[in-house]
Amino acid sequence: MLVFFQRITSFIPSLFKRQTDCPSKPSALPYQQDHALASFEQGDWLAELELLQLANALQRSAISRGEYDERAFNLMFAIADVLEADHGWSFDQSDAWLERMGLWDEEF
Repeated sequence: MLVFFQRITSFIPSLFKRQTDCPSKPSALPYQQDHALASFEQGDWLAELELLQLANALQRSAISRGEYDERAFNLMFAIADVLEADHGWSFDQSDAWLERMGLWDEEF
């Protein structure tokens, strides 16, 4: 019984030692910054993807109706504006994208 108690008590300090090894030490800081930047970039890419998926759904809806209604037409322009302002798209890139999405077509 004494041996069991000694094993348990010798294990307890190692538990506390692990808790004091905090990843916020200065040596871990660059890794945290890299991780934070990667997480931010991933969130930005996911936001852009969500916009493009919304635009794709609007395009499919317009194809089924034969044209964009006024609300969808305006929303497509708003998406293009956000892609330019927040995601680094150039005006030419967003204009070509709007053309590919069929906004300049009279019919699908």
